[in-house]
Amino acid sequence: MFRMTSYLAAPAVVFLMGSTASFALTADQVWQSWKDAGASVGLEVTAATENNAGGVLTLNGVSIAPAGMAGVTISDMTLTEGSDGTVTIAPGADIGVAMSGETKGSVKLTHEGLTLVAREADGGVAYDYSADKLDVVYDTTAPGVSFDGSPAPEVKNAGTIGFAGLVGTYSDTPGTNRTFGLDLTADALAYNTTLDDPSLELKQTTTSTTAGVEMSFDMVMPTSISAGGEMPADFGVALQEGLAFTFSSKQGESNGTMAQESPYMPMDMTIKAGGGEATGVFNKDTFQIMSTGSGLEVDVTSGMMPAPVKVTAGPVEFGITSPVMATETAGDYGLTMKLSQLAVNEETWAMFDPQGALPRDAADIAIDVSGKAKIDFPALIAAEETGAMPPVPQPETLDITELAVSVAGAALNATGAFTFDNSMGTPMPLGEANVSVTGANALIDGLIATGLLAEEDAMGARMMMGAFMTPGANPDELTTKIEAKEGFAIFVNGQQIQ
Repeated sequence: MFRMTSYLAAPAVVFLMGSTASFALTADQVWQSWKDAGASVGLEVTAATENNAGGVLTLNGVSIAPAGMAGVTISDMTLTEGSDGTVTIAPGADIGVAMSGETKGSVKLTHEGLTLVAREADGGVAYDYSADKLDVVYDTTAPGVSFDGSPAPEVKNAGTIGFAGLVGTYSDTPGTNRTFGLDLTADALAYNTTLDDPSLELKQTTTSTTAGVEMSFDMVMPTSISAGGEMPADFGVALQEGLAFTFSSKQGESNGTMAQESPYMPMDMTIKAGGGEATGVFNKDTFQIMSTGSGLEVDVTSGMMPAPVKVTAGPVEFGITSPVMATETAGDYGLTMKLSQLAVNEETWAMFDPQGALPRDAADIAIDVSGKAKIDFPALIAAEETGAMPPVPQPETLDITELAVSVAGAALNATGAFTFDNSMGTPMPLGEANVSVTGANALIDGLIATGLLAEEDAMGARMMMGAFMTPGANPDELTTKIEAKEGFAIFVNGQQIQ
């Protein structure tokens, strides 16, 4: 959405709000810890004026930036000591990110009722925060694209991205491995943006609101990673020392819009998505991402299309798992991808099938494969950087639990199981898969009737099916058995493929 060459919010959040703590914190201790943490990562944390009276530290003109460069500025801030050993931090209303380079404009953090309470937690510091509203507001210009050598017009970007009813905790726990944690809940996450690009003759407005947002993120940072977050030359060292990430998220229903003015593709679009959840894990043993969604509705109208397009889908599921470092024992890998009841409206079908030659059945896709394998990603990364021969991943098993696709009345289903012999350097598969296809000939006939498939192309497809598949027990059903045997021999329905 916008570009800037000085954006320091991430280092400020991750490193400044953490230090070893005694049980009772003071305002001066918290302020000094920020300055010390900033210095450790090359940032200067300063205030134009400081005044401590009665346990209240008042700061004006706060700046967080590399020496001699622009950075984050905060108009004022108070740090108030509590009788329970906590420090309440109340930032002023004017919080901004200075910009430099070709991108010009402003980026500001605006808030209503933002407070942070610092407290001792497990030898470190935790910050409990809350805000009625917390928004990032930006209004920037950047050079566009020139297609004829003339000066490029400026591209304007503006928008607001923010939370309502925000509550959460950020923690920094010292130790042999430093641990960071971030928990967040919000009543809503919303954004509205505008884009004006004269070079592309494009104007665009987008809005989105998501209800009931929950997020949790934890990171373990070992001693091999510098205070500035720089990884060691050998990524595997950091993993062996405990580098790890975990996250989870949950959200309610989302609603969004987009309006686009363009001579090439003007359109108006609305999007409605059901709630969803996601989790992720990354450490020396495994990498895993899992997510689910409960449905989707997309409506698009455009003067460039003869009819409105409406796309709907049911529950969606995605998951991927992989080992990270090679060990004596193979690790789990897998891929899950499921999309149910994907459908379009009758007006969209009529654009390419006005006679109704094809069934209007909703489409379903389901992929569920898993197995055991030895994979060493740090070694692969090192080989890429040094030009050395990369290690060959060694799959040991592959289970095809489900491979199913159904669309326009036709369906494909496959299951199978394989083992692999890695003794020759190249994995040799051993096992079999069984495949069935129903409604394929009817689908081909329908595609011919719509004009989407030529007769000669259909003939080639039918010949391929006849060569590799046999008739099943039901009308318009074809089946096949694929076998992998010793010596990389592949058989289809008992016939070896040369």
